[in-house]
Amino acid sequence: MAQIKIELHKGQYLNDVEPFKSHGIPTNSVVHKVIPGCGATTLEIKYTNRNSIIIVPNVPVIEDKVKEHNKLHNKEQHILGVHKGIDVGHIEDYLNSEATYKKILTTPEGFISKVLLAFDNDFERMTSDYFLLFDECERIVTDVSYRGKIAAPIDWFFKFSNKAMVSATTLPFTHQGFASFNHYVVEPKYDYSKAINVINTNNVIESLEKYINEKTTGPLFVFLNSTDAIYEVANTLDIKSQSHAYCADKSVAKLVSKKYRTGYSTLDLKEVAQYNFLTSRYFSALDIRLDYKPDVVLITDVHTAPHSILDPHTEIIQIAGRFRNGINSLTHITNFNQSMESKSKDEALHYLQGCFDTYESVVKLFANAKDTGSKETLKFFVDNSPIADFYTNDKLNQFMVDNFIYEERVKGYYQTFENLKSAYLDLSNHFKPKFVNVEYLLSDEDRINRNRKTTVKAQQWETLKQIDRLSHKPGKFNIMLPNSITLLNNLRSLYPWLTEAYDLLGYAGLEKTGLTAAKVNPAKAKANEIKALKKLAPHVYADFEENSEWYDTKIKTLMEDKCKLAGVNLKPSISLITKFFKTARSTRKGEHLYILKSKIDLASLSPFD
Repeated sequence: MAQIKIELHKGQYLNDVEPFKSHGIPTNSVVHKVIPGCGATTLEIKYTNRNSIIIVPNVPVIEDKVKEHNKLHNKEQHILGVHKGIDVGHIEDYLNSEATYKKILTTPEGFISKVLLAFDNDFERMTSDYFLLFDECERIVTDVSYRGKIAAPIDWFFKFSNKAMVSATTLPFTHQGFASFNHYVVEPKYDYSKAINVINTNNVIESLEKYINEKTTGPLFVFLNSTDAIYEVANTLDIKSQSHAYCADKSVAKLVSKKYRTGYSTLDLKEVAQYNFLTSRYFSALDIRLDYKPDVVLITDVHTAPHSILDPHTEIIQIAGRFRNGINSLTHITNFNQSMESKSKDEALHYLQGCFDTYESVVKLFANAKDTGSKETLKFFVDNSPIADFYTNDKLNQFMVDNFIYEERVKGYYQTFENLKSAYLDLSNHFKPKFVNVEYLLSDEDRINRNRKTTVKAQQWETLKQIDRLSHKPGKFNIMLPNSITLLNNLRSLYPWLTEAYDLLGYAGLEKTGLTAAKVNPAKAKANEIKALKKLAPHVYADFEENSEWYDTKIKTLMEDKCKLAGVNLKPSISLITKFFKTARSTRKGEHLYILKSKIDLASLSPFD
């Protein structure tokens, strides 16, 4: 294995430098581009005179590159993209077409299910006449745990006479097939680093809203690898009508079921919205060309969507490189979870070895079991063990091992802000980070706790607790930012009748009611009365004094006037005066009157008396 360094100057692409200029991508090589967008796929498609099969991670990349290339070239230079709607017959027609050099772009799944079939068992011709290029090759490692078929072409990969792996963000492969490969490392001879704001927050949605309120003018691109989280963000911030979500077909259907009808599986740059959410299908390989430099936000929410975790060494570099005409700003908003477990590489390998030893012992026991009970019991353990996913055709899938080590490393970044800082600082050639701490009264964990409550009453109590924490209380200094006010209003709208009761009774008062309507409603009525009495009191005390006598007719007239003046919904009866004074009744010259004694302390009144 040799490592060859390739200098690349500003404005140059791989087709401008040797050995790529003369020979294309060398066989049995791993090309470490270091920077996205320096033209490896274009080199193979446009500048290298040979038949090629290029495996890329996702369909949008295929559609984009085929559309862009074929629009500018005649049929003899056309390339073929394999995706939905392109079947084996289309590939066969292309293989027999007049194209001088056949260039087939496919996903790993498309390679197995369509491309192989199109060669109709003439695999010798395929493996000898075609160069196989695996683009964005780190995705084999990063995606294999949930997308097992991404590694399916690997056995075929090593059967090709001419083959290579390429990416700007390669990861180490422990598969022994790569042991003899040469490594070509691009060394950019210019400053390609990007400024990035890294925001440590306890509430990613509020942080995003604050960012939007303070910064965004033109369209915003938000990279968030969770359609559930995208929906929650758009719904909470009330921006669904102003947003698009770009994701896979299944995720589009999922969003539609939630009445989010602007989800798309194709990125149309002519129809972008004010807020554009993109899942991992758009993180790498795709060229996004705009006539302006957009603001770009990356979101990680380890509490709501653990799979939204982003690796600075791979995904964040890739995302930052999607926009070919540059970006205006780059921001990463993230929360952290100290209780999230993470293993070092040695710990991960030791742990896996124990898993493999146990699993293989059970497999052996199953193979040797004689009676039906033993076989069925052992078969259940073999079939349902998570370790079974590490084996393909009874052989250990080394990419699953690489993936486990990778995921443990990346999880470690999100245990603490200091860990993530270190990861960014290790990438000084790529990023110039500015680190910011932003904390809110309510956190992402509070939001999750509210949603996790299984009964209506438990959800009501959790909502009231959070309303109480956000609400201003006399004697306490509480700065309410606009986004906190929005959150408070959203919480208050969930249970209007309880919110009204909270305003009147307070959290401690509601605790006395147990949130039962039979106790809440009378207490609310009494609290409303006390509130009205306090509002009316200054008007009453302006005319009525202690140790005075008032005829009923005069009291009634004055009370009617004062209730109107105060704007209170109280019946202006003669007996209303007894709410403000201790009284005695008397009669003089045949007319009833009240003798007013001392004032009643309205502050001491309670809705629960």
